Amino acid sequence: MLAELAAANAAFSVIKSFVSNGKELTGCAKQISDFVFSKEQLEKKASKQKSKGGGSDLEEFMALEQIKEKEAELKKMMIYLGRPGLWQD
Repeated sequence: MLAELAAANAAFSVIKSFVSNGKELTGCAKQISDFVFSKEQLEKKASKQKSKGGGSDLEEFMALEQIKEKEAELKKMMIYLGRPGLWQD
């Protein structure tokens, strides 16, 4: 769980630095893909642990909350700094 969270955080920090340096979001497409992939992996692990009845619910919840916050920030970046309709596409 921590590996996926670390990968998502690393990808998000690269995305954020791209945008803050005035570069286009298209230049960090790989990092956006890495962020989304890490989020999906984290959600899968959390659902597997939940179905097995193991794992720390609070740890899973906090990790997913961090991802949700970063995803909301990424959405804002894509809406306001990307081309029209980028988030929907």
